[in-house]
Amino acid sequence: MITIVTDSSSYFKKSEAQELGIKVVPINYTVDGQNFWETYRDQNGDFESLLKGSRVYTTAHPNMSAFLSAFEEELHNGNEVLCITISSRLSGTYGTAHAAAKQTENENIAVFDSLFTGGGLYLLIKEARKLIDSGLGLNEVLSELPAIRDKITVSFSVDDMTPLRNSGRIGFVRMSVATYLNIKPILLCKDGAVVSDSVAHGSKEIIKKMTERLSVDTQEVVINYIGDNRMATNIYHVIKEATPDMPVALQNIGPVLGIHLGLKAIGVSFIDK
Repeated sequence: MITIVTDSSSYFKKSEAQELGIKVVPINYTVDGQNFWETYRDQNGDFESLLKGSRVYTTAHPNMSAFLSAFEEELHNGNEVLCITISSRLSGTYGTAHAAAKQTENENIAVFDSLFTGGGLYLLIKEARKLIDSGLGLNEVLSELPAIRDKITVSFSVDDMTPLRNSGRIGFVRMSVATYLNIKPILLCKDGAVVSDSVAHGSKEIIKKMTERLSVDTQEVVINYIGDNRMATNIYHVIKEATPDMPVALQNIGPVLGIHLGLKAIGVSFIDK
């Protein structure tokens, strides 16, 4: 049996992770000097109120012992491990997981850099589970993942660029990109980094720009949001009106991405056939 190990920025619900045989390693975050652990997306409590009322918050990738513990438990149970993490260009999580796997000196562990987070990571993991369930072995699944990753697109928009700039997790984003006068940036997670795509004037144009990439080849969509979910709901209805049979999930993101994106953000991730 192959167990998938990932980090909490994949934002699975606890029941869904258990059903799919996914083990989630928490990412740490600190609010005004107090430590917390991000976990399943339905287990993070009222973190938005906590962040709104704080002055200083940071995040930190899981330490190596967290991955070692997860890996060794699965190996002890006779399982192989496929670890798929948040982009190595956004977090040190991949490097830590890779080092933990190397320390076990066990060939039954593979670590893969998703080059995504949030909905992109979520979709990639679901596709990996399909491959495993089809009977492919660990190395066969690993060899298929790069091509699947190339079929995933992640776009998002934030209400305020300040958290992203402060986080230092921006690739090529024009520093002049504004979030005023109802002009909002459309950003991509591309090649593992945050890059600028365009700007949108008002909510209708945000919806248009974030759905216009969908095509007849799109097989599944994830809409991530934090803060007001009205925009997410509107995007959901636009997609469903155009393609009623399209699987579309509405998913709130957790504190870690909330810290880096701000408390009002919207994202659309999808995978093509």
